[in-house]
Amino acid sequence: MSNSLFKGKSTRTKIFTAITIAAIVLLIALNTLITYFGDEGQIFLDMTPEGFYTMTDKMVDSCEEILESDVVSGKDIEIIFCADPDVLESNYQLRPTYFMALQLRNKFDNVTVKEVNIDYDPSINTVYRTTSHREIVYTDMIVTYDGRYKVVDATSFWTENSFSYNGEYRMVSLLASLTAQNAPAAYFVTNHGELYYTPEPKTEAEKAMNELMASAAELIEERGLQVKTIDLSKVGAIPEDCALLIINAPQSDFVPDESRYNEFYYVSELEMIDRYLKAKSGSLMVNKGYDISLPNLETYLKEWGIGFGDAQVRDEGNSLTPDNGTIVGVYDIDSFGGAYYGDFAELSTAPKMIFTDTGYIYNTFAPEDYRVEAGGHNTQIYYSDFIYTSDSAIGYEDKDGDVVKAAAGKKALAAASVRTVLDSDTAESTYSYVFCTNSESFLSNELIGNKSYANHSIMASLISSISRIDRYASMSLGGLSQNSPSYGGKQMQSTTLSDEVVEVYSPDAKEIIAVNRAFMPAHQVVITVVVSAFPVALIVLGIIVSIKRKYL
Repeated sequence: MSNSLFKGKSTRTKIFTAITIAAIVLLIALNTLITYFGDEGQIFLDMTPEGFYTMTDKMVDSCEEILESDVVSGKDIEIIFCADPDVLESNYQLRPTYFMALQLRNKFDNVTVKEVNIDYDPSINTVYRTTSHREIVYTDMIVTYDGRYKVVDATSFWTENSFSYNGEYRMVSLLASLTAQNAPAAYFVTNHGELYYTPEPKTEAEKAMNELMASAAELIEERGLQVKTIDLSKVGAIPEDCALLIINAPQSDFVPDESRYNEFYYVSELEMIDRYLKAKSGSLMVNKGYDISLPNLETYLKEWGIGFGDAQVRDEGNSLTPDNGTIVGVYDIDSFGGAYYGDFAELSTAPKMIFTDTGYIYNTFAPEDYRVEAGGHNTQIYYSDFIYTSDSAIGYEDKDGDVVKAAAGKKALAAASVRTVLDSDTAESTYSYVFCTNSESFLSNELIGNKSYANHSIMASLISSISRIDRYASMSLGGLSQNSPSYGGKQMQSTTLSDEVVEVYSPDAKEIIAVNRAFMPAHQVVITVVVSAFPVALIVLGIIVSIKRKYL
């Protein structure tokens, strides 16, 4: 005997039973479809008045230029978030970047997005960890391409006060730097007896130097820079792709060639360096031996506030060797270096930065720590010690063949100066950097290559920060950069679904140029309808079916 749902029922009952079944099946199918597109297609309605969660046309065009280029097209780009989707969607600082990544995935075939819970899968630290003291955390985003990767804190896509979102600029800059065919370079200066690394050694001497500098070259390449060499006496200007200029252990001074003074286009080496630093916002690293006198170079660096003591430093009680010459650096989180060795410096188990056969650095601006350049108050150079000896350090000098004590007390083993130029029209600043040590061994394999020391980690962080070539710096991508003409990008109206009024002022803060609300009344109506439409329709349909079956 066969049973049927419709057996023994009236025609009207059969019709409404079929309608009920069809409605249930339709709702299940619709729910499945919405769930699928919610996970795979990320369908959402951007109800913010400024289109906060929607990529701008400029962003799309810039990404098309990068991701659909002949070089990049067909190669996979993976964007990895270190938290579950529900965490990413509920965190207002992470949500815009997550949605932007999903939109990129939907638009470009070679972009994928992956969510990894860092608490349940800590192995990602092994693969993508950039320095020994920095653990990857749930707010981090990792972008990978063709064997290269960069790790960034997604909350840093906001300006400091969290009212302006810098995400489009940051994302395009990341994609551009990772996929760049001609990556920026770190140039080792040659022709003054320097120690350098060359990718194509031609002599036995260069091969020997490459062995001595292998760890430093590896560190530089890990930070996304090519390693090149440059003889300043044979060029007219420092190349455009130079992100970092390195003068390592020079033995002779930077002396102008007097025989070329009558050449109209002649530029001395130090003038070339000065133009690079000031006109191109460049970065310079100098590691000079304390017992080497280079008057011209040292005089120039004094303009940056950096002076070199001519005494070797030994630190009794804070050294790794009996002669007290292998010094354990003392961290100071309030100094310039504090921005790079930061929180981990306070840990008792933190690795230490080591200096061998080193002199000390002093501030030529003292008692001030900055000076204003001639020509206006908009250009200043700030000096800062980077890392120190302990208070027990003693300087030794060679006085006519006799080694004598020169001075005692805390001394800087490395220093950095930052030149800032404020554009009075755009209120934007540009920066250039000079970092110096008084040691020829600072970039040696023994220090940079020893992962039990902090030298590798701290220098990795420093190089990443001071060596920047950003071809998108002048583009208005809805974000604020050091050199961007925009004034803060997409303004965040509110972190909640409220109608809070936010007044947007002009860059000079003199007038209100817009009055925005997080969600306008019309938007709230649309949200209410969208959210409630399906359950209301289901309830109404159920009521109709019940009435029909009972009374009709």
